[in-house]
Amino acid sequence: MSTVCYTPFKLPRIRLTQLSACGLPVTGCSTVVTNGIISVEMTKEYEDRQEFFVKNGDGTFCVRETNPPILKWINLVITLCNVDPDAVSIMTAEQRVYDDSPTPQATGYSTDEGSAANANFALEGWTRLTNVSNGGACTGGVEYGYMLYPWIVEGTVGDITYENGAANFVVNGRTHASSLWGTGPYFVDLSDATATLNNNIPLLTPIRSTEHMRTFITRKAPPASACGCTTLSSLIPG
Repeated sequence: MSTVCYTPFKLPRIRLTQLSACGLPVTGCSTVVTNGIISVEMTKEYEDRQEFFVKNGDGTFCVRETNPPILKWINLVITLCNVDPDAVSIMTAEQRVYDDSPTPQATGYSTDEGSAANANFALEGWTRLTNVSNGGACTGGVEYGYMLYPWIVEGTVGDITYENGAANFVVNGRTHASSLWGTGPYFVDLSDATATLNNNIPLLTPIRSTEHMRTFITRKAPPASACGCTTLSSLIPG
């Protein structure tokens, strides 16, 4: 075994996937790919360390133990530079607003009480890479950093300022344990194995029930960006 070291920089693309209330990807027009992403900020939230320090009758410690901090979830702040009503609906469960054209178009969204309780989505992101060093032969092709948050809940639209300038669009949310993402409904890498070299592959191992985020290097380019949702026809990559 060997190790690959690298530095992620920039964030050219993200993909959003609508999930069921159980954290399972849903089929239909349930995925949005956008290059209108500015940043994804993550802050881990832990249950505090629990300490067990006991002194004996002479005032010295006879017990010196702790329970380590436990990850509860990861808080996320997702900032975009444009408004895609389908993306808003996937991330926050806010209802789309449609026009009255012969084929109605989603042109906005409504902010309702309690919508965050119904927000369930996954977020994948692709970064550029620099300083890649694996100590071996290059396999060729452009490499990307890939990150996955397999289950995000409680998505809410953040503060927006309308002024003489562009208004950034912010969504806040947090990760959830017990994801049913498995190996995912998408191909996200190219195989490095000799027998299947360069074949499209999904995640090599399923997302664990305690896993809130995964990141790795991929040689598979991110999907193309488009306005609006596209159809996820199957939960099996293909």
